[in-house]
Amino acid sequence: MEAAVVGACSAVLLLGAGFHVYWGLGGRTGASVSLPQREDGSPAVKETAVGALAVGLVLALVFLLVLGFAGLIQLPVPHWLLKTAIILWAAIFTLRALSWSRYFGLFKRVRNTRFARYDSLLYSPSCLLLGLGLFLLALADTA
Repeated sequence: MEAAVVGACSAVLLLGAGFHVYWGLGGRTGASVSLPQREDGSPAVKETAVGALAVGLVLALVFLLVLGFAGLIQLPVPHWLLKTAIILWAAIFTLRALSWSRYFGLFKRVRNTRFARYDSLLYSPSCLLLGLGLFLLALADTA
């Protein structure tokens, strides 16, 4: 079961990282639904290449963290610190998914924009999958 959880979390993290790097480098596919939108469809946050690249880098680093925690790669970090980081990221992804924010999360208030539809069907469930998967990895850890 651990291998399946590591695989699912890795796939979501790599896909997310890839899209963010793609957008940061100027790619446009999917960009129109990549950021929260106000009720009128205007962006709720400013789109920047640096922001997209930063999110892509963070997701790639969390992917490496998962691989290190699962023992698939060797990281120069003690196991207890890897476990602490896994739990922290599990909480971050779960809170993002279950957010009561105006524009994102399963309990968002603005629901009639293109971003909101993608957030409800894809982004928030992916974050919830990551959060729960990372919590499961931490709980299953016997080291």
